Amino acid sequence: MSLAVQVGQGEFKTVYIVTLLIVSIPVVLILGLRSWYALPFAMLASLPAIPLFAGRSLQLSEFVIALILAMVFAGTLNGKIKLQMNIRMWLPLVIFVIWMIVVAIANGGGLAILGASQIGGRRYITVIAALIGMVVISQINIQEKEARRVVWIIFIALALTGAYNCVTAYIGISNMAAGVYTNDFYSWHQGLSLVAMGGVLALFARVSPKRVILKPQYALIYILLLSLAAFSGKRMGFAPCCIIPIVACFWHRQGALAVVAAMGGSLLLIGVVIIQNTTGAVPKGLQRTLQFLPADWHWEVERSAVYSFRETLNRLALERIRENPILGEGIVMNFKDHMIMEDHSYVAQIMDPDDDPQAYPHAAAKNWHSTWIGLAAILGIPGSLIWIVVQISTLFRSWRVGHKLPPGSWASSLAAMVFLGMFLAVLRSWSSGDMAQIALEGGLFIGLLCALQNGESQRLLEAQQQNVAQVQNTTNTLYNDQ
Repeated sequence: MSLAVQVGQGEFKTVYIVTLLIVSIPVVLILGLRSWYALPFAMLASLPAIPLFAGRSLQLSEFVIALILAMVFAGTLNGKIKLQMNIRMWLPLVIFVIWMIVVAIANGGGLAILGASQIGGRRYITVIAALIGMVVISQINIQEKEARRVVWIIFIALALTGAYNCVTAYIGISNMAAGVYTNDFYSWHQGLSLVAMGGVLALFARVSPKRVILKPQYALIYILLLSLAAFSGKRMGFAPCCIIPIVACFWHRQGALAVVAAMGGSLLLIGVVIIQNTTGAVPKGLQRTLQFLPADWHWEVERSAVYSFRETLNRLALERIRENPILGEGIVMNFKDHMIMEDHSYVAQIMDPDDDPQAYPHAAAKNWHSTWIGLAAILGIPGSLIWIVVQISTLFRSWRVGHKLPPGSWASSLAAMVFLGMFLAVLRSWSSGDMAQIALEGGLFIGLLCALQNGESQRLLEAQQQNVAQVQNTTNTLYNDQ
């Protein structure tokens, strides 16, 4: 049966896996070691898992990492690649993975649904894959050409994920259009925030805030991206798009401009509030984004933002932390969790009066909407503390690496993107933080920093060799003239 017929019959999963296999394997074989460019995309893009059999699946990141690892292993065996160890840079994530393995052994279970797309022990495997991806990327030498490509790949990965979320929600595939959100201003619109964040991240990593202000084309791009974030209705999509430019002022050594940007942004928000209070003409999507500000918002916006979903999740997570403060509960679904997933009446019996019932299936699946509380519930408080070390060390090292690179270079821009990306992860930590996804992001960022260091060392070595060659040529010329 042709792919066209399968599309017509709605067999989208079959089309997805067949197309992926047809395209990816030949591309990897043809490109060889250059196929590592697929890693940044696969480790950041949250696209659907590859369906296998009996309800099992394979994440895109796991699939790509396995393919590239095979290529790197082959390159190491035939001498094309010399394994580069960067233990100091790797150490925080290595410790995190070791602690995760300890928790998995101590708690047991979880592996019975290893191939599930969203829940189960497969998250352990994804975290280990993140560690492997970090090691693989660390073997690359990233210079100007490679850095420019990776910056674009990161932006495309985030933008494509946001676009995919918009489309699937709009046509009714995802939960956003399945009754969770029933209004016309906060459903598929949420995906716009990820497109905006990816664009703002790339823009201010490459262009200084001063140039964004002075160059009309850059200012227009930023206004467009900020508008997308504002009309998405997602507060944690809009806030980073406002804060990243301020942080970028310090990265680009323009700290004084941060005060001006903060004041300008504050005046703009005050203006929106005044317009809403006097005319009520602000679009509902923008109203929901700014709903945290005191204003006379539309009643639908007030209702959509007044719910106890996150509060319920945090309370349930804190209960799990109190029960297992050191080793957490791991990725284990007990009988109660299964009942919650399968029986809505059971949820009604055990929930508190002020709880949001939609939070209970997320809690059963360990889908905590908070990095710190979620990791503490799964891996214990030590696991959460170790991840703080991962993030702080990545921020510190990206700052050092980036400011040692030539200013204005694409390599410096990529280091800035790592810094701002990790800062963005910290900003969003209170509202998101799936253990597997943050590990993939952390592994990618650390690997890219190692690769940038490798590339800079190679550049300096080549420059030194070129200088030595020029000196020798000059010496030979003078000797011959004599």
